[in-house]
Amino acid sequence: MQNMGQVLPLSLVRAGETVTVRRVRGSEDMRRHLQEIGFVDGAEVHVVSSSGANIIVLVKGSRFGLDAKVAQHIMAA
Repeated sequence: MQNMGQVLPLSLVRAGETVTVRRVRGSEDMRRHLQEIGFVDGAEVHVVSSSGANIIVLVKGSRFGLDAKVAQHIMAA
């Protein structure tokens, strides 16, 4: 189910949902690192699974595991 325009941290997106990156927050280093692996404005992100501490996503054809604290910096709708 597509999120209807509400922007929220990627850490709160449920497994099975696909969202679009709207903004990446955090330090310059963190933003640069996330952008280098595909978390850029407009990128589609599919959440494969989400537990309390970790989230597994598909972005630009690659699968990544993110710590929930890092995923909080990726704002998506």
